[in-house]
Amino acid sequence: MARFEVNGKSVEGVDLLRRRHWTARLDFWPFLALYALWLLLAVPALDFTDALVILGVLSASHILAFLFTAWSVDFRAFVGHSKVKDIHAANACKVIPAKFLGSKEIVPLHIQKTVASSSTSGETEEIYFDFRKQRFFYSAEKDNFFKLRYPTKDLFGHYIKGTGYGTEAKINTAMDKWGRNIFEYPQPTFQKLMKEQCMEPFFVFQVFCVGLWCLDEYWYYSLFTLFMLFLFESTMAKNRLKTLTELRRVKVDNQIVLTYRCGKWVKISGTELLPGDIVSIGRSPSGEDRSVPADMLLLAGSAIVNEAILTGESTPQWKVSVAGRGPDEMLSIKRDKNHILFGGTKILQHTPDKSVNLRAPDGGCVAFVLRTGFETSQGKLMRTILFSTERVTANSKESGLFILFLLFFAIIASGYVLMK
Repeated sequence: MARFEVNGKSVEGVDLLRRRHWTARLDFWPFLALYALWLLLAVPALDFTDALVILGVLSASHILAFLFTAWSVDFRAFVGHSKVKDIHAANACKVIPAKFLGSKEIVPLHIQKTVASSSTSGETEEIYFDFRKQRFFYSAEKDNFFKLRYPTKDLFGHYIKGTGYGTEAKINTAMDKWGRNIFEYPQPTFQKLMKEQCMEPFFVFQVFCVGLWCLDEYWYYSLFTLFMLFLFESTMAKNRLKTLTELRRVKVDNQIVLTYRCGKWVKISGTELLPGDIVSIGRSPSGEDRSVPADMLLLAGSAIVNEAILTGESTPQWKVSVAGRGPDEMLSIKRDKNHILFGGTKILQHTPDKSVNLRAPDGGCVAFVLRTGFETSQGKLMRTILFSTERVTANSKESGLFILFLLFFAIIASGYVLMK
């Protein structure tokens, strides 16, 4: 199937694509043929001026085709990719986000073969793609893509009986599946941001108008306008770069967390936590502010936390353990917030429970790690901020019609100037 109807909260559908070779791209060989026809037919038959005008039209059309690949994701997919039905023949996919969650994107499709566990023979195949810091896996049974699952919808009895990871093999498998507990995203350069700003439709149209003014006697005014345009766009790119640099300063607190692994309590970095870990969490003995490194379910003890970083409320929240909940009840993140320590919040005070079997040697509260990285509450907030600072493109139908309307009168004006 060429289209997968995911119908998720963040992704609505996925189209399978295969990248064309650069010689087979629709913005290369058709124009190459047109340039050859111009050289063989137009140049010998027409005078130099008419042949030059035809060459200018061909060049302008080629440039517009190149620009449309940057303005429209659908056009880029049509020009540089071909649709396929077999998922093993695809090496990219066009992701259609849910309504009001941004524009479409073309992302690589990864096909990875891993060695199966000792209980099974042969190799297992994983097909997935990453979209806005979220990973979606392909299920051969259901023939669809699904977001990577975290242990957030299990029975309370499952969490209470949890003992963490028992072997190094399970730890390595979980690390390959969920990755490190970090906020990692590339820092764009000023040149890249400036290039994006200069390829905006309205900027290109303004440069085109400047070129028309240069055909008349207003070349000095046109050059000054062009200088002001580049100055304004460079200022916008500098402000975006500053915003993204400030955003990179927000990261997971690299603190040492006492974690129950392989049958004993060990000290690991907060960036190495994995969903399913059993940890000891609490206020620092020295009185320093400590942020919760991941979303956790409180199994034993109670805590008072400051959630102002997520909700903006300065009133501390009291968190209690799940000791009073039935083992057959299902966990709900929205309903059971009073049992969950959210990533990024600060613990003001904690009270350990000494009556449980699995007690932390440092006197902290025992908690079950639910989500890490960009899937935590703080990570979701980071994703919202990160992708809301992306450039706003004029891909809508209204913007395209407006540009075509302006282009129509610009061509008439240029024809008038040339005739005059």
